[in-house]
Amino acid sequence: MDKVIEKAKELKAALDETPEMKEYLKYKDLYENSEDVIELKHNIANLRANGKLNEANNLQALYDNHLIVVNYQASKEALMELLKTIQSLIK
Repeated sequence: MDKVIEKAKELKAALDETPEMKEYLKYKDLYENSEDVIELKHNIANLRANGKLNEANNLQALYDNHLIVVNYQASKEALMELLKTIQSLIK
C-alpha cells in the first residue's frame, strides 16, 4: 500500500506542474476573488429570490461572458480532460 501512496504522491506532484493545473489554479483564484464576479453572482441570486427573472437572466448573460468566468471555465474543462486521460491510462 505504501508503494501505491508513493505513486499517487508522484502523480500529484507531476500534475501540479502541468500547464493545465497552473492555468486552472490561476483562474480559480481570480474567479474566487474578483469583486465583479462576486457582485454579479450576488445580484443574480437576489434578483432570482425576488422573482425578477428577466433582470436575473440579463445579469446571468453578463456573468457567463465575463472574461474571468470564461477563462476559469475553459481552464477547468482543460484540466478535466487531462484528468480523464490520466484516469483512462490508470484503468
